[in-house]
Amino acid sequence: MAAADLEKAPPSYDTTTPGDHHHPHTHNHASLAPARSRSLRHEKHDKVEVDEIIQSEQVSIAGINERKLTWVQAAALLLTEYVVLAILAFPYSFQLLGYAGATITSVLIAASTWYTSLILWRFCMRHPEVRDIADAAQVVCGGRRIGWWLAFIGLALNNWCIMGLHTVAGATAIQTIRGGKEVTLVWAIGLTLIMWFFSNLRDFSSMSKVGMLASSTMFVCVLIVLCGHGVQPHPTGWTPGLVITHSVWAPKGTTFVQGMNALLNIVYTYIGHALIPSFVGDMERPQDFPKALAISMVAEVLLFTVTGAVVYHYTGFELTTAPAYGSLIAKYGKVAAGFTLPTICIVGILYSLVTSRAIYFQIFKEGSPHRSSHTLIGWLSWIGIVFGGWVISFIIGEAVPFFSDLLSLISSLFDSWFGYILWAIAYFQMTKGRRTAGAIATAETVLNVLILITGFFFFTAGTYASVQSIIDSYNKGAVKTPFTRANTGFVLDTF
Repeated sequence: MAAADLEKAPPSYDTTTPGDHHHPHTHNHASLAPARSRSLRHEKHDKVEVDEIIQSEQVSIAGINERKLTWVQAAALLLTEYVVLAILAFPYSFQLLGYAGATITSVLIAASTWYTSLILWRFCMRHPEVRDIADAAQVVCGGRRIGWWLAFIGLALNNWCIMGLHTVAGATAIQTIRGGKEVTLVWAIGLTLIMWFFSNLRDFSSMSKVGMLASSTMFVCVLIVLCGHGVQPHPTGWTPGLVITHSVWAPKGTTFVQGMNALLNIVYTYIGHALIPSFVGDMERPQDFPKALAISMVAEVLLFTVTGAVVYHYTGFELTTAPAYGSLIAKYGKVAAGFTLPTICIVGILYSLVTSRAIYFQIFKEGSPHRSSHTLIGWLSWIGIVFGGWVISFIIGEAVPFFSDLLSLISSLFDSWFGYILWAIAYFQMTKGRRTAGAIATAETVLNVLILITGFFFFTAGTYASVQSIIDSYNKGAVKTPFTRANTGFVLDTF
């Protein structure tokens, strides 16, 4: 659906239930201002009402901004969220799914992500009171507080897992660069403290300024990985006589656990819905969000798929690694690993910001001086929340210190809900009474049924595969216990 059509879509959706006019919602909702709380009671939002609600929330007091994000800044944040280290796991998916299998999977997951992201945006436009994923879940659950709490817990765990992934990935990159003694745990602690310190920003407009740095350095890293594989004499690990092999589809012997992990790695790289309500809720003109989404999605499909296919071409089934810089020789691999560090830190900080804001908004209601002004209580609370989040993230990262396995676990537990299930349900709510009103509506309804089934499949079968893969990794790998001091970096060939 075109962006212009989508901008007109919100007023046509009926998201209320019988009795809404007689029984208005009575949330004790952390992130709902009075104007936005009132919007839950209305059966329809026209453009004027939505604009009035948004304008009433655009505050800039003492430098703490809300509702000031432009679509260009939103695009920068989306690129920051998506153009991340997980791109370098794409060759691993090609290794296990083959050229055609991985490419088709990438395109299908990208298309479903784009579509469900537009449903989510449309839902946020219909409900301008939504400021984060927990707000959205509460509305999807008919205003029931249990929906908010389940999504809030899921959002926090999802983001803490991702932050934990970045502590592990950062330590691995540093160990790859320096080699030497087994001090991975020390580097993980150091990176956690650094990211905590810089996580004390409090608005998205500040993050968007450094977000482009993260995207840029990751893009440079990808270029080094691609070019390095092209010019180096052979990948790390190659020995004379070793034949590099490839396959169009999943190679013979690929197990269900391996194939599902490869699929979930792709899902993880594309799914970022958990942050979208926060971005849309902070935009000055949320109706412009599809522009930002289009830019990020086109960039993702091209960058992800090309990276996976090109690296797999040079490393084949035998020598592919995750992250992909592990198959480069030292003079290229160490440089590529270095360029991942800014992205690792900045993206970790971004997820910390989203999570910390959600918690902070529960403590201080909208309109509180601690949210709009620089108060001692406000800053002490903020710093404590951020620090606690990073402690939890560090524990998660050290408990599952396997890059691709942790990606898969996050995908199965959280992306299944935040990327698929919730937005299929939201679609059914918004189209109540018109789901089969014509061929297009019927087809879209069938599509959302498939999206719902897909989400539950990822949640059940995917979680099983992820847990089994973690068990297998502990049994077979060099890392045998959590909080390991073992060197998790790559030992790169020097010739």
